Amino acid sequence: MKYVKMTEKINMAIINSGRAYQAWDMDNGLPTYLSVILYELFYHKRLSQKELVERSGIPKQSINKGIKLLQEKDYLICEYNGEDRRVKECYLTKAGLDYAKIKVGPLFDLEDEIIYKMGVKRVEKLTELLEEYSHTLWELVKEDEKL
Repeated sequence: MKYVKMTEKINMAIINSGRAYQAWDMDNGLPTYLSVILYELFYHKRLSQKELVERSGIPKQSINKGIKLLQEKDYLICEYNGEDRRVKECYLTKAGLDYAKIKVGPLFDLEDEIIYKMGVKRVEKLTELLEEYSHTLWELVKEDEKL
């Protein structure tokens, strides 16, 4: 409990960043699960349903709901991976990419503006430190689980 004030500030910064993304989603008429699918598949091109769940922390049912909604509009295709028939990979169609640009493109612009305002070097350092913090936290949590 020696560093409680510091860890509280870190936790609040992380939580408030997440809340800002949720507020952006609501302001732009997107459920978070849909925003995450469009965002992730715009950047990563092909991800399995499991990867979408793991990357986002959003429940599997919500991710699957978003996938179905996007499939119904012909924005997304999920197909079995050639190597592993148990794994379905999802990707955006041309229409889906266009839709993603319209729906989450402004969020990409917002993130670019943040980096511009803060500076690339500072954001790179912030990212490096947050990744290290997260990795170390997970290591310690897993150690505690073994006890």
